[in-house]
Amino acid sequence: MEESESSKRRAATRIARGTGSTVTGIAGAVIVGLGVPLVWVWIASQLAGTERDLTPSLAILITAGILVSYWMVLVIGALVRSRWVSDEERRAQVRRMSWNRSFREESYRPGDHRIDPVERLFVWIAIVAFVAFEVWFFFFAGSPLPNQPLF
Repeated sequence: MEESESSKRRAATRIARGTGSTVTGIAGAVIVGLGVPLVWVWIASQLAGTERDLTPSLAILITAGILVSYWMVLVIGALVRSRWVSDEERRAQVRRMSWNRSFREESYRPGDHRIDPVERLFVWIAIVAFVAFEVWFFFFAGSPLPNQPLF
């Protein structure tokens, strides 16, 4: 009786952690993937004032701002990873791609190798960015082709 009670608690805890991880992953992906570029575009629009043209200096500001922001996210991620993953765990993990593994190496078992939160965040960023691009492309972008005949 006690054993089933504790297993139910562990299952509930695992579900809560998984849900929390998913929600924070999606929120982080939206903030990093969408928020950072929009903030830099907004900053450039404030500097441009009433001009509607995108000048080369504004384009450089936007591009450099986005690249520096993503670089800072990578540095912060490396710091977080160094605090969460110990040196022994890092040395114990030998990650090889499937095409680069020996046939004598032990086979992959799901659940044995977990990715750290920083890698999980960037996977979520890629997924959310892909889905957002597809929605924009198919529903909001409109046709790039001319709507009127040439003659």
